[in-house]
Amino acid sequence: MRLPGPRGHMSSALVSALRLPPPPQPALLVSGGTREAWQDDDLQLSLWICYELRMRGFDDVATGWEDHPALAQFHAALETRWETALRSLTEVTSPVALSDEGLSELRGHHAFWQPRREMRSVLRDIQGDAYGTRSERTHSVLFTVTLRDLDPFSGVDEMPAPTLALANALSLFGLHRRLVGALVGFLTAVDTIGGDPFAQLLPVQCPPEDVRLGFTACHELHARLTQHVHASLQAGRTSLRCRRPPVSSRVNVGC
Repeated sequence: MRLPGPRGHMSSALVSALRLPPPPQPALLVSGGTREAWQDDDLQLSLWICYELRMRGFDDVATGWEDHPALAQFHAALETRWETALRSLTEVTSPVALSDEGLSELRGHHAFWQPRREMRSVLRDIQGDAYGTRSERTHSVLFTVTLRDLDPFSGVDEMPAPTLALANALSLFGLHRRLVGALVGFLTAVDTIGGDPFAQLLPVQCPPEDVRLGFTACHELHARLTQHVHASLQAGRTSLRCRRPPVSSRVNVGC
């Protein structure tokens, strides 16, 4: 899998930097967006790239970036902004009853972000040991290996910010042991929006407020995604982003 096309200043600087060997002091800065975090394409894509580099990697990233301190600091700053936004969410958006065309498009979004059925056994291990003896790093590695063993996400260039937001919420909750309750809540909410059932994985030890964080995030972000799909189709356009033009070695003269 190759790096996706950038969508703003942050993701452009990130993609450009990752394609070259890291300099002594990489300039990767988190800038404040003008849109809410869940619909900020630049933020969501930058965060998604950081997660994917950590979990599966990209074919065109130069050696030396995966564990680079500057990238880790950049990623942590993105996560802080995203977690703050998730904690401020409340369930105020009603999902839209979509037409057959809308449901067909929604399935494309779901295929990108929803946890796969194959994740069930490892997620049970993660949640069952949430308050056990595993370290934060071991917990993170277990979640990472789970995703790495699955087929890599495809079509990221077609996915809008609301879809990336759901994928990034799942990664944030899954990669941090302190947020395992939010992971449980998120996966429990997947049951109610037509995904594979994960509710039976709910461990009683999880603090209710943590579970509520993940449950609310999944429900609210998904409701906003359905509204995005509906509004796009009502406007006569697809809810997906435009496909990237194919790379060609030919030089076209004239039109």
